[in-house]
Amino acid sequence: MRGTVIGFDDDTNTGAVSGEDGERYDFVTLDWRGQGTAKRGDVVDFTPDGERATQIAFLAAEYVKPDIGQFYFSPWGRISRSQYWLRYVLPFFAIAAVLRLAALAHGETRQDPGLLMGLLNLFYFAALWPSIAVLVKRIHDRDKSGWLILLFYIPFFTGIGLAATALAYIAAGNIHTGNQFATFGAVWFAGVGIIGIWFFIDFGCMPGTVGANAYGPDPLAHPLTPRRPS
Repeated sequence: MRGTVIGFDDDTNTGAVSGEDGERYDFVTLDWRGQGTAKRGDVVDFTPDGERATQIAFLAAEYVKPDIGQFYFSPWGRISRSQYWLRYVLPFFAIAAVLRLAALAHGETRQDPGLLMGLLNLFYFAALWPSIAVLVKRIHDRDKSGWLILLFYIPFFTGIGLAATALAYIAAGNIHTGNQFATFGAVWFAGVGIIGIWFFIDFGCMPGTVGANAYGPDPLAHPLTPRRPS
């Protein structure tokens, strides 16, 4: 059976494994077949014997929390919901809100932009790749392919193109054609909104898979306690 080491005490040489069946199994050093000692988050294969894990074979390393560069710029690996919301979503909206409010206080608008609005737009552009990389890791935590992100971003940027086309026609005086593009764009963005709701629920609210999956170790392997959603 596969499982994840949820803790190991060097003083007593005892530990525990969370099996894929959701049960906890205790073990001692003599049951360990891997090199070195067992570490929290290690993915293992073992033979259950009642409430004990025996013949524990090491399969994969423990989860290593990504550093700043890996978190924001690498699409590889997994992150938990709490990492996604606390390390990316909340800081993103906080920075955007501060720049937006500062621009409004300075009398800047979309129609009459200034330095602060320029900084806000630059921030949105700079955050594009990190938003993709972070979301891909969250998708991986759900044991799904990161390429699913294209189901959102391709329609989203297509909608941006439709909106830009509508504005271009209207600016050129072709109001009728511009309104047609604007209407189609509104319907298009409604569909994008539905996809966005799916992404929000599945990748923003749902817990990741328990234990290692095809994209790496479980980021929520807690010591000596069963895994709990976070």
